[in-house]
Amino acid sequence: MRKHLSAAVACLFTALLCVGCSNGQTASPPSDTSTNTPILYSNLTDPSAQKEVADLLAEHGVTKEQTDTLLSWADDFNGRVTSSPLPEGFLPLKDTKTAYSGLTIKSKEADDGSLYPEANCRLASYLLIKNLLHTNGTHIDNDTVLMFDVEAIDTYAPFSLKEEERDPFLSLFSWVPLDGADTVEAHLERIQNTWKERALSIKGNGISLITVYLHLPFDDVRFVGHTGVLLDTEGALLFVEKYGPQLPFQATKFHNRDELKQYLLARTDLYGDETELPPIVLENDQPLP
Repeated sequence: MRKHLSAAVACLFTALLCVGCSNGQTASPPSDTSTNTPILYSNLTDPSAQKEVADLLAEHGVTKEQTDTLLSWADDFNGRVTSSPLPEGFLPLKDTKTAYSGLTIKSKEADDGSLYPEANCRLASYLLIKNLLHTNGTHIDNDTVLMFDVEAIDTYAPFSLKEEERDPFLSLFSWVPLDGADTVEAHLERIQNTWKERALSIKGNGISLITVYLHLPFDDVRFVGHTGVLLDTEGALLFVEKYGPQLPFQATKFHNRDELKQYLLARTDLYGDETELPPIVLENDQPLP
């Protein structure tokens, strides 16, 4: 087995490259402009919320095995929270930037003292849509953004993938070369062309993948900085995500896609310096309205 992740190296790399799927503070959620009912969220801490989310995932084509694995990851994370316990049930998503700022967890250590990896947004999202994903498996071999995802997949049993699942993961999430394109519109076109080149599609009924592509000017690429799975449910939307490696799983009920987009773009950890172009938010291969 290859050596487990170094905590210091992992944190440094996350800060530099994987900001959108990394540790961060919860940014202000959108105000509810459509109804008087609040946006609700759950950290999947109690049986009732877990069953509600599991039932909806099942209705949208996610297998029981996939859902059970996701909930086992959530139970593992929630059981290691050492700060105030995460709340139970679905609660209003309040207007605060520091919902997770005080959260701490106990890391899992190997016998040699090195740290095991934590689930991130890409690993969690792929778990839920892998049986609905179609691709020709084409991917970028030198993608340094995914190096720790690959490390986790290859060295840690809870995140392991079957041989036939590994290339689709890389195809879905490996970065998109920009070839010198220097506008948001050109970046979007390059991302969409890459989806076509990799024959990426998600064949589900009322389930889709939400991705936030961030700009990495030094490497001239776009990469998936954050991602989650969206379910169209009766009269509402349910967005399931892992907020960050050191942060909880979260299932959030939105009234419409505009609220979801505002929520995603409010995250302060999506933004770097002035050399980066703004994030691009997609639902599968189409811009989120």
